[in-house]
Amino acid sequence: MNAGHDTSSDSTEPPATDETGPIEPTASSESLVLTYAAPFLGVLLIAAGIPLSITGGYVVIQDGIGLCGDPSITVDPVAEGETPPETVGTLPAATLSPAERAALEEAIDSPLREATVDGEMENRETLLEGAVVEYEGDRYYVRITSRNSCLEVAPLLFPIGAIAILIGVIGVLTPPIYRKMAGFEERMQRDRTD
Repeated sequence: MNAGHDTSSDSTEPPATDETGPIEPTASSESLVLTYAAPFLGVLLIAAGIPLSITGGYVVIQDGIGLCGDPSITVDPVAEGETPPETVGTLPAATLSPAERAALEEAIDSPLREATVDGEMENRETLLEGAVVEYEGDRYYVRITSRNSCLEVAPLLFPIGAIAILIGVIGVLTPPIYRKMAGFEERMQRDRTD
């Protein structure tokens, strides 16, 4: 090959242009950090921010819309003559709190034999294990089937997650913004020299 057919790029060759000016900044002026590291960190921040904002937002609204707080109990009648295992405790009906008693009555009348305890639970530990309760002459095996405990994390996770997502989006958009700004700067410098 002779020198006239050498097609290798010259470092002094001006960047590709159209009628408005340079299309992109020259390769030597592009920053590897802005081109590759910023979008990668942006994607990581978005990936971390999504679960943080969802969890933080859920903590804020969970109690307000009734998603937690009140445990559910089930009531199964104990057949006449049936003896429960010795490991199952007995709980006198008189020791039930008003909320526990109301839930027991509701569960007895319910076709699903289930009710929610809406209020103070004085016998939570006993009912977690299950206990036989004698109520109005009948015996019932009563136990907590769903605790419905509230998720306890800092509500501050919601704004932290939202800020992480916002910064992540900016990081992902950094390369195209950088290229546009660098192209604009090159056009301005070319216009000054003309």
